[in-house]
Amino acid sequence: MPRMTPFCLPRPRRLLATLLLCAAAQMAGAETQKWSVHAFGFKVGELNVAGVQSNNSFSGSGSFQTTGLAGALRRIRFTAQSQGTVKGTRISPTRYAGFIDTGKRVSETTLAFSGTVPRKTAGAQKPATPISNQALRGAVDPMTMMWLTLRDHSTDKLCTLGQTQYDGTRLVRITLKSRQNGEGKVTCSGTYDRIGGYSAEELAELKTSPLAIVYTPKGDHWRASEVYLTSRHGKAKLVRRD
Repeated sequence: MPRMTPFCLPRPRRLLATLLLCAAAQMAGAETQKWSVHAFGFKVGELNVAGVQSNNSFSGSGSFQTTGLAGALRRIRFTAQSQGTVKGTRISPTRYAGFIDTGKRVSETTLAFSGTVPRKTAGAQKPATPISNQALRGAVDPMTMMWLTLRDHSTDKLCTLGQTQYDGTRLVRITLKSRQNGEGKVTCSGTYDRIGGYSAEELAELKTSPLAIVYTPKGDHWRASEVYLTSRHGKAKLVRRD
């Protein structure tokens, strides 16, 4: 396996520059993915994902930015990086750092994991409602979740995901259980459920939304090629470009 890049846990005010340097370093020798993101009938952005996983460790990074007309109207970008340990088929995160710039708001978050409970170590945003440690137990960070869904899978591991995700403010559960075979592809369908940190108004607006990932064969594994999801802004689609 490629040599792991040391994890960089930056001070909040230096987070963006440090994340970009770390992400670039991790791209070398990592499994990389390039995605285009589509909404409202046209391309709105590009997503890049990189991950290195061995028998006992994992390190991943991701970045998104709006492009074209969407980028001209409103620039949105984020970077994410995580590191963890691997035991069998399970990844247990140890550290996470995320940065998002919506053009109106900049948010920086870092998480550390004590046992199976994530703990926010930097980030000003607070959840609308408290989240208990019991609910947080076993949750992974957004970068680790991205890797769990988008990495290559063996046939017996397809459509078997049921995992909570914590970003420092909100807790969600992503489930992919339903499986449909056809035309040389496998479609895993499930849901994205808001379960913690949301206000009553946010839950009334959207509590559960559908999610589907299409996998195509690549040697003896299956490769994620398309992702379909729905947010409060409408439907979106990710298309693999590499």
